[in-house]
Amino acid sequence: MVLRNVLAAMFLTAVITFPSSESSSVAEDAYPSSFTAAMTSCDLDEGGRLFPYPQRITDTTLTCLHGDRTTALESSSGFRRVLKNGSLANNSEMKIPTHTGTHVDAPGHVYDHYFDAGFDVDTLDLHVLNVSRAYQEKMSPKLILLMLVISYVSSSTQDGDELIPPRVDVYESGKIYDITHRVSSRTLSGIYVEGIGEYLTLYLSMRNGSDYNFSIIKLPAHSGTHVDAPGHFYENYFEEGFDVDSLDLEVLNGPALLVDVPRDKNITAEVMKSLNIPKGVKRVLFRTLNTDRQLMTQKRFDTSYVGFMEDGAQWLKDNTDIKLVGIDYLSVAAYDDLVSAHRVFLKSREIILVEGLKLDDVETGLYNVHCLPLRLLGAEGSPIRCILIK
Repeated sequence: MVLRNVLAAMFLTAVITFPSSESSSVAEDAYPSSFTAAMTSCDLDEGGRLFPYPQRITDTTLTCLHGDRTTALESSSGFRRVLKNGSLANNSEMKIPTHTGTHVDAPGHVYDHYFDAGFDVDTLDLHVLNVSRAYQEKMSPKLILLMLVISYVSSSTQDGDELIPPRVDVYESGKIYDITHRVSSRTLSGIYVEGIGEYLTLYLSMRNGSDYNFSIIKLPAHSGTHVDAPGHFYENYFEEGFDVDSLDLEVLNGPALLVDVPRDKNITAEVMKSLNIPKGVKRVLFRTLNTDRQLMTQKRFDTSYVGFMEDGAQWLKDNTDIKLVGIDYLSVAAYDDLVSAHRVFLKSREIILVEGLKLDDVETGLYNVHCLPLRLLGAEGSPIRCILIK
């Protein structure tokens, strides 16, 4: 059967309906059409603010509950550090079966030789999982489906061929960028001095007689590339249920600007002002010295990372329209202002923080960003998959 390994379900899924180019309007899409000047500032082209983008986003993902009955195993979040008990922040750790709720199957789920060869979820093709806006505007639904089938067939490995798992960060010659760090035992987390250690347990194994391979994930919510919910630094928001399931997908998905921050300082009010980010820009990814130093690939947490100082966070909040702040280390806030800068961003519940982004080898400029956290009911943070589409 040609589609024997086709993806059964998506763990992170959103159905996005794109309008035709004729239906877009300047009033609806107040975003700059170009990025210019010395890698640190951006300006609007004269008369140009048109950036077509989807008018409707439908989340088709099931919310993950404590004690999820869709599996024989319990899905749970345990708390390692809690504000109520004197910690600086709420930090959850999730324990969840890989095949629970809305999820995705990799070839190694039911083929042991693919499992042994490393055909895991990190090898799945983002071009198959995400059809770009340009293609969708030009193609009929039938042609899109045909392209997905052809893509799958062409990437399938015949028995007897050498099994080499594909691990790709850039698709379609730079049209799709995966800006999410791979999760491994070395992945950084704010609650461990070193990496998270072994996070994956093979609960059922074909090698031991099971019909399929089935793993359990144990992972701190604030590790690797992840998102913060308001309850991370506000106990009242945590108690009232402002968790990752309450985050706005319209903020997490849309036109975004990637900027380079001056490499010799944290992000202060002065630095924010110098970036000249115009009104109307709602999503900004800040690339800093953290990327140059490859801090996210280090095993130990490094307190010398670059982040926002409290005055920089306040300036952004008071003087821009930014609602999505992305940065290239575990914390958007500099270590010296860890709590205060976070609290400035999260107080209004209007700004979403995406941390630990992989921004190597991506040109500054405008992209469509797609960031999808897990729907973990009650969790103040979540691993997140983020991609950029040119």
